[in-house]
Amino acid sequence: MTTSAGDLQGKVALVTGAARGQGRAHATTLARHGADVIAVDIAAQIDTVLYPLGTEEELAETAKAVEELDRRVLTVQADVRSQTQLDDAVRRGLAEFGRSTSWWPTPASMASPRSGRSRMRSGTT
Repeated sequence: MTTSAGDLQGKVALVTGAARGQGRAHATTLARHGADVIAVDIAAQIDTVLYPLGTEEELAETAKAVEELDRRVLTVQADVRSQTQLDDAVRRGLAEFGRSTSWWPTPASMASPRSGRSRMRSGTT
C-alpha cells in the first residue's frame, strides 16, 4: 500500500530515537504525510554505548524540520529503557495534542544489565 501526502492529517505519531538517523527520518516522513509528532530521544550519552548518541541540539533540529513541514511537534527528552519516562512522554503528548494514534519505535541501543555491553532492540506496537 502506498501513501500520499496528507493521508495522516489529524493523526499524532510518537517517534523514539527522534534526534537523528532513522528516528528523524520517520518523524519528518510522518510530518510530510500530515501527522503531528511527539519526538522522543534520550538526547544524552549512555556510558555503555560506544558510539555517539543524539543530542539536545539534534532533537531541536528534528523539531525544526517537522515545523518546517507545517506540522506541530512536541520534543521530549526521555530514556526508552524507562517505562515511567515513556508514560510521561505519552501523557505530555496527550495533553498537547489530545490524542495519539501511531507509535513509531525505532531501533534503540539498549545496555545489557549483565554484560554492560550494548545490544540493538527494535519493535513495533
